[in-house]
Amino acid sequence: MKQLKKRVLVPTFDLDNESPDPRKRMWKPKFFHNYPGPDSDGAELVVDVALRTSAAPTYFPTYQGYIDGAVVANNPAMAALAQALDAGTGKQALQEVRLFSLSTGVNPAYVAGKELDWGYAQWAKPLIALMVDGMMGVADYQCARLLQHRYFRLAPILPERIGLDDVDKIADLVKYAQDVDIQGAVAWLTRYFSPASIDNSTRL
Repeated sequence: MKQLKKRVLVPTFDLDNESPDPRKRMWKPKFFHNYPGPDSDGAELVVDVALRTSAAPTYFPTYQGYIDGAVVANNPAMAALAQALDAGTGKQALQEVRLFSLSTGVNPAYVAGKELDWGYAQWAKPLIALMVDGMMGVADYQCARLLQHRYFRLAPILPERIGLDDVDKIADLVKYAQDVDIQGAVAWLTRYFSPASIDNSTRL
């Protein structure tokens, strides 16, 4: 990852840390990054990290013991903010951070009913999607509270639910993207990411 010109943070999930101490052997989130320092992953190949973070369970096989980072950070905005503020890596001051979070689209989903007395069989199907979407909302809430107007998330709701492996919907996804109103995002980027706004950041 040293060959990258920009600093990056890539979420994955390590299925087995292979600790020699059986009491500490466990699965855990892993955030690969190319910031300098003792915990830098700069020596990792981009292709390896990309395959680790995209190994979605049930869709693709695990890669080198890792699976898709979406299981812990489908919206990695908060993880990126934490890395930027870290005194050993990003070294940024909170008031100087502007964060633009870009979603690939939100699948509409809901569970009808006010009092559901479900067991495993009923919850098994919606539970994973529910937890992933919930984590995205948590990251969005945290970033908005910390950064306020210096945070913007573009997350258009798709007109229909589209599966991760539904290749027949690619043309529809392109059309949906072209129809998204991005005026708010453009206005925010113009205000906070233009050279003039960066130069005058302390007055915003």
